[in-house]
Amino acid sequence: MPKEFQPILLENLQIRWSGFRIRRVALNQHMPRVERLGEHVHRHSQILLYLRGSGTQHLAGTAVPVARGSVLVIPPGRRHRFEKSRTVRPICLVMDFETKEAVTWRTESVLGPRDLSLVERLLVDLHECHRKPDDFSIQGAALILQILALLHRTLAEGGLRQERGPVCVSVEKTIAREGLPGLTPGAIAARLGRSLDHLNRQLRAESDATVGTILNRIRLERVGDLLRTTTLSVSEIASAVGMDDQNYFARWFRKHTGQTPTHWREAMRGKT
Repeated sequence: MPKEFQPILLENLQIRWSGFRIRRVALNQHMPRVERLGEHVHRHSQILLYLRGSGTQHLAGTAVPVARGSVLVIPPGRRHRFEKSRTVRPICLVMDFETKEAVTWRTESVLGPRDLSLVERLLVDLHECHRKPDDFSIQGAALILQILALLHRTLAEGGLRQERGPVCVSVEKTIAREGLPGLTPGAIAARLGRSLDHLNRQLRAESDATVGTILNRIRLERVGDLLRTTTLSVSEIASAVGMDDQNYFARWFRKHTGQTPTHWREAMRGKT
């Protein structure tokens, strides 16, 4: 039987503050034995963040669809089971925690693209701490608390905030239609019949974005998907998103994530 993927990050944690304790943080991939587990309960609370795949969480008889970016809170004693909807095995970040009083957060939400990208960057940094278990310290605890703060905020605010006005949507549709290879901010503006300065002014007024930041975000999301879900080489992925210079691509990716593409891929797949 092949070794199952279960990259536990940290357990038996003692991260505490008034009335709250984080017990365990894990990056789980749903393997057949997990899917056969069926309905079960925990004595502690859980926060789940889905980083890959999709499916349905059955919570005490209620079916909740989940996909990349979905955040769920499962209180202690709540019966639940997961059912995947595609052949790809979902990857889920799990935080087990205890509280003296019941939490009043929403039970489900969706993490926005920017926060999702930040969580993945923090997980890469946390993976580095986990590679040296005898040296886990304040830095590791701080990373966990940053992740928890992002998840708590999206639960408290009710999910994905409206960040996309009509001009932003037009830019995104143009990028999707034209494809990433060879696309530049100037080319996007030309496709929309506007000057780049005019288009950027419209975007800043609408959402404080620019054509360049939108293009970078979409490129980064696409690169992350390809690194997580394919066996394409780094050079092939660079070409797929319109960056044929692999050295420039590596510098660009490191600027946005703090890691090389290879290192990021290994961390997200639970390899050391």
